[in-house]
Amino acid sequence: PCRVSFSLSSGINAEYGLEDKLRKLFVGGLSETTTEDNGRQYFSQFGEVENINILRYDDGKSRRFGFVTYATDDGAKRCLEEKKLATHNLDEKEIEVKRAMPRGNRDRNASLKTHKIFVGGLDTDVDEETIKSYFEDNFAAVVTKVDFIKKKVLCVDTTA
Repeated sequence: PCRVSFSLSSGINAEYGLEDKLRKLFVGGLSETTTEDNGRQYFSQFGEVENINILRYDDGKSRRFGFVTYATDDGAKRCLEEKKLATHNLDEKEIEVKRAMPRGNRDRNASLKTHKIFVGGLDTDVDEETIKSYFEDNFAAVVTKVDFIKKKVLCVDTTA
């Protein structure tokens, strides 16, 4: 088995519509007083904000969550990376920020969060170049690293 780290070329992102999915973030725990304007002002520090939508009830009252769509996936990445360093705070309230997921997560690309995959059941004679060329030729991926896991684990049932 091995792990393959890769990055998709922008062509494949556009072809499969991945860039749109990677640019949209869910924002939860908003203050009732948070508006699109002050939300845009806050989230713009990470990149150009294309759209911000705070969901509201019929009476106009905030549902306390919404969505931010960045002009590029880099803006969304910077916003998510900031979350690892410190909490996001808007209008004196700690908020939750994560990738937006379609309801029911029916979209096959919606859960794309990592650029690493696990490949198991390989023959022992498969080498790094074979793995690299397979992913680069078939998926327009740029393989940056291939880690082979050579250790075998033996499980022994001790119940009698």
